[in-house]
Amino acid sequence: MRYHHAIKKPLTKQQQELSALRKRVAQAPTEPGIYRWKNRGGDVLYVGKAKNLKNRLKSYVQEKPDAALGPWKLSLVKQITDFDVTVASNELEALILETNLIKELRPKYNVMMKDDKNYVYVKITVPDPYPTIEIVRRMEEDGSKYFGPYTKAFEIRQTIEMLHRIFPFRACATSLKELNKHPEKDMHGSAACLGYQIGQCCGLCVGAISQEEYRRSIGEITRFLKGDRREATQKLHEEMKKAATEKKFERAAELRDTLKMIERMEERQIVSDTTGEDIDVLGIAILGNRAHVVLLKQRQGKLIDEEHFPLAGEAGSVADALEQFLPQYYGSTEDIPEIVVIGEEIENRDLIEKLLRAKRGKIVELRVAERGKKSQLLKLAERNAEEKVKQLQAKWEAAANNIETALKELKSILELPSEPKRIEGYDISHLGGQETVGSMVVAKNGKASNKDYRSFTIRTVSDGEIDDYKSLEETLRRRCRHLSEATKYEEEKWKQKGIKLRKARKADEKAITEIREKLELPAVENIYKEILVAEYEGKIVATVRLQKRAKGIFEVRALWVNEKFRGGKLGHFMIRKALLPLAKIALSKAYIVTKPPLESYYSEAGFRHVHTPPASIVEGMKEYKPSTFIVMMYDAAQHKIDASLSETPDLLMIDGGKGQLNAALSVLKEFNLQIPVIGLAKREEEVFIPGASFPVIFPKDSQAKFLLQRLRDEAHRFANNLRKTKKTKAIIASALDEVPGIGDKTKDALLKKFGTVSNIRSASDEELTLLLSASQVEALRRHL
Repeated sequence: MRYHHAIKKPLTKQQQELSALRKRVAQAPTEPGIYRWKNRGGDVLYVGKAKNLKNRLKSYVQEKPDAALGPWKLSLVKQITDFDVTVASNELEALILETNLIKELRPKYNVMMKDDKNYVYVKITVPDPYPTIEIVRRMEEDGSKYFGPYTKAFEIRQTIEMLHRIFPFRACATSLKELNKHPEKDMHGSAACLGYQIGQCCGLCVGAISQEEYRRSIGEITRFLKGDRREATQKLHEEMKKAATEKKFERAAELRDTLKMIERMEERQIVSDTTGEDIDVLGIAILGNRAHVVLLKQRQGKLIDEEHFPLAGEAGSVADALEQFLPQYYGSTEDIPEIVVIGEEIENRDLIEKLLRAKRGKIVELRVAERGKKSQLLKLAERNAEEKVKQLQAKWEAAANNIETALKELKSILELPSEPKRIEGYDISHLGGQETVGSMVVAKNGKASNKDYRSFTIRTVSDGEIDDYKSLEETLRRRCRHLSEATKYEEEKWKQKGIKLRKARKADEKAITEIREKLELPAVENIYKEILVAEYEGKIVATVRLQKRAKGIFEVRALWVNEKFRGGKLGHFMIRKALLPLAKIALSKAYIVTKPPLESYYSEAGFRHVHTPPASIVEGMKEYKPSTFIVMMYDAAQHKIDASLSETPDLLMIDGGKGQLNAALSVLKEFNLQIPVIGLAKREEEVFIPGASFPVIFPKDSQAKFLLQRLRDEAHRFANNLRKTKKTKAIIASALDEVPGIGDKTKDALLKKFGTVSNIRSASDEELTLLLSASQVEALRRHL
C-alpha cells in the first residue's frame, strides 16, 4: 500500500507577514490604549482604541478573519504589515488620544470629518475688556467663546454683517488694541478713523459709545448666535417704525430687508416644543462607500439650524460612523448641548459621554430615540442625510461619466491619437496694456489640477502696448522651452534620429580609452563605470562623465561629440542628462574646466564663469596638461526641474480664434514640437483647428465643448487674478517708494501681511515693528 503525503503549500508573503504579526500581537499589552496599523511603507492606515489592546489586535490577525470586521476592515487586513501601540491610563485617555491622532494623521481607513479648514467659527474674545468678533478657521484654547463649526462661510459672514447693523460692534483695530490695553482711557477728542466717517465703525475711537454699551451689543450678538433672536427682532421693528416716521425710507427699507433675513432663519424652526431643551440630533446615512451626517440643532425648544458633513473614509455601519464622528465633532466645538440624539447604540457610549461631560462641564447624555418628538427629529435628520448622500453620489457619478464622455469626444472630434489626459489652457490679461500677464491652467483627466498652474509676467511687451499675439507667443515660448529641454522628451527626439543614450559597459572600454587619448586625458582603470555614452548604429558618437570631487561638488569631464554629429546640440543634451542626479542633492554644484573659446558654448548649457573654484576642482586641474583654462560652474538650485512644465501636454487650448491659433502654431514650429493645439473663440464659442477654414462642429450639449469652456474660463479667471495682484502690489510699491529706507523685500513682506495701503495705515506700531525698525515705522507714519 502506498501512502500519499500531502504537500504543504508555501505561505504567501501576506500569510507570512500575518503569521509574524500574530507572534508580536501575542506579546501586546492587555491594558487600555490606542493602536496604529501600518503598511510596508510605514504609513499609518488605521488608528483605533481598545479596552484591552491585545484582544483587539488579535481580532484583526486571526487565521480565519472575523466576518464582523466588515469588507472595509478586511481590505485593511490585506495591507497591514506592522503596528504600534500606546498604552493609556484609562479608556477616556485612550479616546482623547485616538481622536487627536485621527485628526493629525488622517488615516485612510478611519471615518473622518472632512478637513476642518473647510469649516468656520465665530470667535468672541470674551476675556477682553472690549471683546472682538471674528470669523476664524480654527479654535484655540485662549478663553474666547466660539460658535460653530459652520459649513457655509458666506452665510455666517452675511449674518455677522447683519448683526453689526442691529448691534453696532465693529471698531477700528487701533482703538480696540488701545482700549484693551488701557480700558480706562478716555477716547473723547481722539481723531476719528475712516470707518467711523463712512458709518462702518461704532465710534469707540472717538468715545461715541461707552464700554457698557459696547459689551451690551456683544452680549446681544452672543444671544443671537445661541438662537435667541427676540431682542434683535424687537429692535429692528422699533428702528424701522422710527425711520418711517422720520421719512428715512431708504433706512426703513434696509431694516425691512434685515427683518426678512431673520424671518427666513426663523422659518428653519419647523419643529418646536415647550420643554426648552437644548439638543443635537445626528442623522447618518451610508450609501455604497459614502457616508453623510446631518446635524439638527435645537436650542430652547426650537430647531434653529442644520449642518451637514460628508465623511472621508468608509464606515462599516451607522454605529461605527457615530463612534468616530462624535469625539471629532464635539472636540472641535464649544456648543455642546445637554442631550445628543443618535440613531443606534454604540459600544463606547459611556466613555464618549464622559468625554463630552469633561469638555462641557455639565452632564451630557447620548440618547437613542425610539419614540416621541426626539424620534421624529431623528427621522427628519436621517431622511435629510439620505437625500444629501444620494445627491452627492449622483453628482459624483454624473461628473465622472461626463468627464469620461468629454475625453472620448475630444479624441474623436479632434482626431487625437489618444484621449487627452493633460490639457493646458492659455489666456492673456492686461488693463489697457498695463500689467500684462499670461496664464497656463491644467486639466488632468478632465479635472482642474491647481498645483500645475503657472503664470508668466510678459517682458517683450512694453507698458501701454497692447499685443495679445506677441504676449501669447512669449508665454508659449517660455513654456515650450521647458519641453524642448526636458530630458525625456529630448531623448525621444534623439532616439528618432537613431541615437540612443546609455551607461558605458566593459565592452566599451577600448573605444572610451581612445576617445580619452584624443582629449589628452590620463588613463583611469574601470573609467567606463562613470561614463555616459551616445550610440549610433552600434558605434559611440558622444561621451560625458560626471565625477564627484567633494561633498556637493562635481566636475563634468570627458565631453566629446563625433564631428559628424556636431552642430545639433547633442553635447548640451549629454550634459543635461549627466547633471540629472544633482536635482536630488541639496546645494550641489557642477564645474567644468575648459578653454576660453568654449565659454559661450557652456554658457548656453547653464554654466557661468567663476574666478575662485573650490579646492577640490583646483586639485583636479593638475591632471590636465599645462594650458590656459577657465572654470565654469552650474548651480543645480538655479536649474530646478519644474514638474508641471516638463510634462508634455496631450492638447493645448488657446483662448482666441485663428489669429491666436496661428501665433501658437508658429511657436510650436520654432521648437519642433508636435502637440495638438486648438483655439476657442469667445464670441461664438467656436473651436478652430490648424489648417481648417471653418470651426469644428461639436454636437449640441457636447460634454467635450463644456470641458473646453470650463478650462477657458478658468484660464481667464487665473490670468485676471494675477493681473489684479500685480496691480495691487504696484500701488503699494508706489505708495511706499516715498518712504526712505524701505526696500523691495520689505515692500513684498508688507504686501503679504497687510494686502492694502489702507490696512498698513491702520496697523498698530507693534504689528509694523515685526517687519520694520522704529525709524522706518516713524517714516511710514509720516508719508502715509
